[in-house]
Amino acid sequence: MELTVGHEHLGRPEAQWKASGRHVGLEPLVLPRAHRVIVVAPHPDDEVLGAGGLIQAALARRVPLKVVAVTDGEGSHPDSSVAKGLDLATVRFNESRIALRRLGWENPDILRLHLPDSEVAKHRTYLDEALANILEPGDLCVAPWRYDGHPDHDACGEAALGASRRADAGVLGYFVWAWHWADPKGTDIPWRHCRRLDLTRRARARKRWSTEAFLSQTHSIGPDVADAPVLPAPLMRRFWRPYEVYVDEMTWT
Repeated sequence: MELTVGHEHLGRPEAQWKASGRHVGLEPLVLPRAHRVIVVAPHPDDEVLGAGGLIQAALARRVPLKVVAVTDGEGSHPDSSVAKGLDLATVRFNESRIALRRLGWENPDILRLHLPDSEVAKHRTYLDEALANILEPGDLCVAPWRYDGHPDHDACGEAALGASRRADAGVLGYFVWAWHWADPKGTDIPWRHCRRLDLTRRARARKRWSTEAFLSQTHSIGPDVADAPVLPAPLMRRFWRPYEVYVDEMTWT
């Protein structure tokens, strides 16, 4: 599958997901008593888009949190001449810190691995070792679903599952790009192994406010087509729902 995103490729409309009712029958996510919650983000913004509600839930329970920023997201606009003049790695890191603070995390703990954007799969050995050194027994690792559809997401999901098994840690898979390509009425997503985390009105509002920090991804950075938003408004609606969905990776193999 080739992931195609843009104003002419908006993927599945949010209205289709809502009409499918897929979320209605899902079992609620009961957060386990975790030693720590480790959130794996392939790019700066994935941690909020996929797990912004869960991060708030962990903060409310005073569970220690860490974000593992696998890449710096410097490749988000590969054909943009404007992007070449920007330090996108720094821009996106700062956006991520602002977003996490808006979730209520005053001093976000972010570990940056600096792997090259869009090439995580080529550095799996390094990533596997890094996660193995980070994860401890009793942790909960929250990472992209290993079939999310973007190669960096899939590599991070696979690495997180392997490292969690070795460390005797729990692992949940979140969705970012699966909402774009999957069939709302089909079986692309393993629904029987999915759990729903309902968000309070306050948590939902905070998450939406948090996503607005990602200006480099949600707004044009220049006048050309190559400068267009990576995440235009129709895509962002997927992340403003009153719930989040996770795959219980330990029960689905």
